[in-house]
Amino acid sequence: MDTILKVIDSVTNDRLVKSIINSVNDNQEKSKDWLIEKSKQYLSLFVNPKICVAAGWYGHLANRLTQYTDERVQSFDIDPITKKIGQKLYPNVWFKIEDIIDYKFEKWNVVICTSCEHLKQEVIDNMIDRCKNGSLIILQSNNYKQIDEHINCHNSLEEFEKTLKLKKILYKGTLELDKYNRYMIIGTK
Repeated sequence: MDTILKVIDSVTNDRLVKSIINSVNDNQEKSKDWLIEKSKQYLSLFVNPKICVAAGWYGHLANRLTQYTDERVQSFDIDPITKKIGQKLYPNVWFKIEDIIDYKFEKWNVVICTSCEHLKQEVIDNMIDRCKNGSLIILQSNNYKQIDEHINCHNSLEEFEKTLKLKKILYKGTLELDKYNRYMIIGTK
């Protein structure tokens, strides 16, 4: 996939095309595979889990999670184009355009955000506070500071964990990727 992204980069300056391809690049795929591998045992603890993916981009992760529930998985993002593109790519996902600050998390028993590096810490804290007690919360961040939009990177898994206000940690780990490390915490509120 990275070869395709490089070819597209050489033939077009279209940022939307590049963004769509980037949403399924090799590191994105490895991160999603890892999340699913480590979280499926916890997802199975719920009968028909109600799953929400915050800042879900075009819905790729939400689409992959549809196999773990009979409910529609919701992917929401602040960017309106994500819904327009996402509905075409993944028609089985329920898309919504909303700011994470205003979103109602109370009805979901599984809340996932793989974009913590894009969010201010107070936004993440507020999101966790608004999840219902007993919710499974899956969060990913990284140490890839070379991207301007990465405003909340962490130098280590331990540093990321210390920022999170979770009741119980079920899993924590680091995935080493080409240019950076991806951190994941699975816990409960």
